Amino acid sequence: MESSFFAKHALKLSGLILIASLAACSPGFLAQSKPTPTPTKTPRPQPVAFATQTPAPTFTATPIPTDTPVPPTATPAPTDIPIPADTATPIPTDTPVPPTNTPAPPTATFTPAPPTATPTPALDFVISEIYVLGLGENNGGIEGPGSMRVIFINVVDAAGNPIDGARIINVAPYPGETVSGDKGPGKAEILMDREVFNLKIESVNGAPVTSEVSHNLSLMQPEPADIAGKLGSACPTVDNCPLPPYKHFSYRITFRRTY
Repeated sequence: MESSFFAKHALKLSGLILIASLAACSPGFLAQSKPTPTPTKTPRPQPVAFATQTPAPTFTATPIPTDTPVPPTATPAPTDIPIPADTATPIPTDTPVPPTNTPAPPTATFTPAPPTATPTPALDFVISEIYVLGLGENNGGIEGPGSMRVIFINVVDAAGNPIDGARIINVAPYPGETVSGDKGPGKAEILMDREVFNLKIESVNGAPVTSEVSHNLSLMQPEPADIAGKLGSACPTVDNCPLPPYKHFSYRITFRRTY
């Protein structure tokens, strides 16, 4: 009821507004020169908008699905699976290998070693002994008329056999020589005075040879090592051996061939 009332009044109001708009836009209305008094506005009732009630939705209950029973399926009874019978595995047999003729390894051939060359000695003769005959060995000692001052020389081969015909010379500033065999097989002698002797073998039966040379053999300039302890208090040690000792003594020297 209230809704239709308001609707009617709103429709009338809209018609009046439309008529007024058309009159204002007509030429006669615009041509009037005199101002028209401002009409008093009649307050118009404002339309009241009422919210339209929306009908509440109707809820339809959805049926809950029910479990459909599954018909049981018959399970087939297990079938017995036959067990295979044991099969004997044949034992492998050794296949005989045909014999092969393997040649025997070659026998090592013995090769004799070449003969070793005998080294040639650097010298034909070397000195194998120098010995001083001193106190108690020198035929009366180191003083007095019976004491000797001789160089006794022996010349032998490699086996110790005497060699005659060896020419022995003195290479010191006092020349002199002698020959082995003159005083017996392989023997020779030299009488000393104030000389210095450095002896060597020059030749054997005229054939030149090489020889070691002796150190000093001398009454005046002997080697202390040769006479130490042989002359009593005159030369008791190498470090206490005044020279010359002024004593008589003799030498024994041996030349040995090297081959």
